[in-house]
Amino acid sequence: MAGLALLRSWLVGDKAVVKSIIKEVRGLAKEIKDESSVTLFSVSEGYKAWADTYDNMPNLLLEVEEPVVKTLLNKFSPGIALDAACGTGRYSELLNSLGYKVTGMDLSPAMLFKARKTRNNKINFIEGDLTAIPLKDACIDLTICALALTHLPNIEIALSELKRVTHPSGHIIISDIHPWLVMLGGQAEFFDKKGKHGYILNYIHWHNDYLKSFQQLHLQVIECLEPTMESKHVKLAKNRFDLKEKTIVTALQGLPIALIWVLERS
Repeated sequence: MAGLALLRSWLVGDKAVVKSIIKEVRGLAKEIKDESSVTLFSVSEGYKAWADTYDNMPNLLLEVEEPVVKTLLNKFSPGIALDAACGTGRYSELLNSLGYKVTGMDLSPAMLFKARKTRNNKINFIEGDLTAIPLKDACIDLTICALALTHLPNIEIALSELKRVTHPSGHIIISDIHPWLVMLGGQAEFFDKKGKHGYILNYIHWHNDYLKSFQQLHLQVIECLEPTMESKHVKLAKNRFDLKEKTIVTALQGLPIALIWVLERS
């Protein structure tokens, strides 16, 4: 993170800030930690381990992504909704409050257990895979898939399934970690209830990957949004990285954290 701050500022930044970052980088170089103890989990095992702490840990990606998606969801008239890869049901709960009849689907029984325990009992939570959604064709008015496609090496089958279950002229909202952040090493990191550090692998899907699939599937792009890290998010990022606040601001402020698509099924 300090290296990114230096990369962004070494020629065009405030010279005093650059000197401060260089000094910080030199100090950090003496204290580099061995991260070999961080465990790589599969998607199913990772979310099983993460389920107990998922809703309790501060998460920069959620803080940046969620307000934008909430605003989008308020634009549509209530109907039948699918929250695909719903996790603990944060968007299932919101859709229910907006008057939708909601199905929340997830691959992880542990995340679904948490969702059923904490969310409105009117929401129908089911187990299912993004590549084989257990619903009939064209039965959904609004489909949302948040922070999940990045875990798939290829997105074509999942996008095809999201389209299949969505009614013609219905809408699909997709949000995910921004691909530049994955390219720089951003993974789905977490600590389980025992404090064990783990992560679930994120794959890089560039805008062009999405657009090719959208074109092949006849999905019309209504909006593409790239919410950025703002000053209000700095303190949250500082909790994650033991760096000076100015270093974090220089590294991340103004850069996109999430990628959000609003689509219409033709």
